[in-house]
Amino acid sequence: MLWVHFKSILSPFFLNPERGIMTRTGSEYHRKTSYDRQQMAGHFLNWENQPNLYKLYTGIQPIPLTPVSCFPDESIWNLVSPAANKTSAGTLDKNRLSQILYLAGGVTARRRQGGKDFYFRSVASAGALYPTEIYVGLHSGIDLEPGLYHFSVDHFALTPLRLGDFSRYSDEMIDASSTERQPFASFFLTGIFFRSAWKYRARAFRYVLLDTGHLLENLTLALAAGELNFSCHYDFNDKNMARLIGLDTQREVGLVCVNVYGRPVSATQETVVAEIPTVNPLPAEIIRSSQVAQREVVYGDMVRIYQAGATNSTQPQSGKINNVGVTASEWNPVGKTNPADEEHAYAPSVLFRRSRRNYINRPLSENKFRHLLNLLCRAGRPDEACHAFAGLTIGFLSGSIDGFDPGFYLLDPDKEQTGKVIDGHLIHPMASICLDQKWLANAAVHFLFMANLEAIDHQMGARGYRYAMLNAGRLGQLIYLGATALGLGCCGIGALYDGEARKLLGLNIDSALLYLVAAGPVKHI
Repeated sequence: MLWVHFKSILSPFFLNPERGIMTRTGSEYHRKTSYDRQQMAGHFLNWENQPNLYKLYTGIQPIPLTPVSCFPDESIWNLVSPAANKTSAGTLDKNRLSQILYLAGGVTARRRQGGKDFYFRSVASAGALYPTEIYVGLHSGIDLEPGLYHFSVDHFALTPLRLGDFSRYSDEMIDASSTERQPFASFFLTGIFFRSAWKYRARAFRYVLLDTGHLLENLTLALAAGELNFSCHYDFNDKNMARLIGLDTQREVGLVCVNVYGRPVSATQETVVAEIPTVNPLPAEIIRSSQVAQREVVYGDMVRIYQAGATNSTQPQSGKINNVGVTASEWNPVGKTNPADEEHAYAPSVLFRRSRRNYINRPLSENKFRHLLNLLCRAGRPDEACHAFAGLTIGFLSGSIDGFDPGFYLLDPDKEQTGKVIDGHLIHPMASICLDQKWLANAAVHFLFMANLEAIDHQMGARGYRYAMLNAGRLGQLIYLGATALGLGCCGIGALYDGEARKLLGLNIDSALLYLVAAGPVKHI
């Protein structure tokens, strides 16, 4: 998101009247870090203390990955189909692993600007600060020594942190031991607080979660494109993951585990269950690598909301978790689409994806818009391991879409239908709510990801906040890629006056707009 990275050095923050209140729940954290038009001030970014965007390990020789030149020729709509993760025809070798990591979070382009090189990545990130790191646990069946590795984005290499097979340890960590599904690799996603907090301060945990959701969706799409069977896990033992990877949990925390599986063990095959290995703490110099700037500020609210979610969540037992206080007057089917509108397959969409906001005054075609709706409906697949997508309500503001009157609509992914909530032109007032970023008023559609945070706290605990934000980020990344495939522009927004957004949409007091993603025709350069 180049436009954010090089915008004014003046960045807003919220003068927080609840600063002394202990953060115990997601709703409390979200409320305490809300923006209010009447209580905004500014803080200057300290460019001399800008965080390093690449995590460094001194004294460890990285192992180069294989340069990627061949990509899967598949439609993104096929990859998010519920059937995409049913089979395990693929195998994981060094070449396939290189491709997966490149598509998930690699550097895809370089641009010279202001005398400096700017590197685009495959994944969207607020302020181009990229707080999410990838670690790979290789257990067996791959032409690399079993062990734990860090993905070095700038060198496109793996940095070995531990050697040995830790599959039983990671299985125990996520409470997913099984003799039928034995992982031969695991991906661990973490978030570095100060990368985002340098700009967004205590509010930054929102962006860390959204950006991790962006990368997680890229990773799962790359695994599906490789015909690999996998499962995502938001519930795990936080302390054990930090110990395995070597994290300074005041600065960097574990957020997601993705297991990749081989073929199921046959009924006649004898299984040998290995003992859980002892995992000793990594050396202090490895743990210190979680620090990415000389003088980091540790924002207590970020640390406390993470610690409050240390207990694993439970599946919600009531539909009230999705009650954000609005209802549709009538529902209409999303309908079929014509695939001829697709300009790019999955891989080129990842490589060409940018945060494009130069929207033009041209309606979004009904067929392209229904393509995006179908993508969101397909993505709403049930997955108990990551609560997908429990607690998240999807809507959109129609500004200039063929076949849709202006207004606020809800999307029901399960029933594949849309329903209008409010008539009228809401795109312009929403642009004002998003810190008066006027370019948003020219977008054809604003996709909205909302949640009843009080209900999530009550039914899922403080950890549920992570799930709502991670899943909002996952769906936002899908819109980025779907819009790119259709030749459209797209840009995500997490900065908004929270109370004004709730009032405009008519949400109840317990609910909030978590994330907005704008899309529409743009001027092509």
